[in-house]
Amino acid sequence: MKYMKFEVDSQTKKDLEIFETVKEGLSVVGLFNHTQCIGGKKKLYEYLANPLADYKQITERKETIAFFHKHFPDGLNLDKDALDFTEYYLRQPDYPTRMPSWFTAIEKMIADKISTSSNEYYLAEKGVTSTVDLLKNIYEFSIILADKLKEGDAPVFLVKNNDIVLELFQKEAYKEIKDMKKYKSYDIMRLDYMFRYTDKKHIHFFLDLVHEYDALFAVAKAAAKYNLQYPDILPETETVLDLEGLFHPFVENAISNDVHFDNQSNLLFISGPNMAGKSTFLKALGVAVYLAHAGFPVPAGKMKIGILSGLSTTINISDNLSTGYSHFYAEVMRIKDVAHRLEANNRILVLFDELFRGTNVKDAYDGTVAVVSAFAKIRTSFFVISTHIVEAARELESKTNIQFSYFDIKEEDGHPVYTYKLKEGVSDVRLGMYIINKEGVIDLINNITN
Repeated sequence: MKYMKFEVDSQTKKDLEIFETVKEGLSVVGLFNHTQCIGGKKKLYEYLANPLADYKQITERKETIAFFHKHFPDGLNLDKDALDFTEYYLRQPDYPTRMPSWFTAIEKMIADKISTSSNEYYLAEKGVTSTVDLLKNIYEFSIILADKLKEGDAPVFLVKNNDIVLELFQKEAYKEIKDMKKYKSYDIMRLDYMFRYTDKKHIHFFLDLVHEYDALFAVAKAAAKYNLQYPDILPETETVLDLEGLFHPFVENAISNDVHFDNQSNLLFISGPNMAGKSTFLKALGVAVYLAHAGFPVPAGKMKIGILSGLSTTINISDNLSTGYSHFYAEVMRIKDVAHRLEANNRILVLFDELFRGTNVKDAYDGTVAVVSAFAKIRTSFFVISTHIVEAARELESKTNIQFSYFDIKEEDGHPVYTYKLKEGVSDVRLGMYIINKEGVIDLINNITN
């Protein structure tokens, strides 16, 4: 069965800060937004809002971005003012539907100059000159691109679109545009008629292509700036997820970690105290998988992934006052939602941070063991579950496909030092009372009574 749509909900996008930010921090889209025009920015948002689950589409986009990254490190040279005005000009509802005569052209020019209210000729003049400048930019870039494509490893997307561009510029009308330097009034009105009526379809093709290239160049620039790498994408028949040097792109000087999943080892159970790095690791993993399915480079040294059909995270879930849901009930409903999704598409990555933190220790222990045991039976999906209920790990040790890991914490001069390195095993560190005493909470309360 081929999964064409990558299922991801608003909670997951919020957890991973794809568009929204937590406490006015960074967002994933902000990380990649090096676009030069509004259309390019919209296209970038579209890419990230709709990750893919089709091997051909993902690979094609990834290879295009990597090609731009390698051969055009400076990006696309656009005249932003010309592009902005061209977009404005083409959006105007009133456009010519008849071929103008010399007399009509001169008449409109004169009328525009002597009138204080009419700007019809000005719009046509500036719109035409801006569009011509943009078309010249596109042609010049396409000539350079054609030479680069001959060097090998040419992405299908670029070859196909560049062939269309060069073919269009073989038409007489576009040959003339390449050499234009001065514009008579008749030229303005004739080209206005062409751009906004007879050849409107091709002009919008050029504009859409610029937007797409702008978005793809922006991703390539982010890859260079943040040292992102291009993942090895495998068909959905491969149940594998390998990452070396995984890091969170929002964290300065981030500590990287490795992780490996296959159908014989598809559930990672992470134990340990708060602040050790569990949540950041889960977000980094979620972001990497999300970006890989958008065809984007990822925050890791290396990544290999068989295409999944979806991603579900529960990291920043909260209670819902409007429905009367407690935090614990919200967690239960989230698990139920994941179960329904697994029922429909059983090739997803599921991330749960601090499972059942909204209830008492006994229920949290029993619930964690029950839910993890049930998830462990599903070998076609991947699961990562973090908890501070370390006792649950002992109950789960008999499950052969569960990996047990924790974030190492060292002690120096009686104080914990966080390494943020993932190690094999189960954590035995408890920091609750250390933090309470360090903050002087008990002494503060005792001083009140004294």
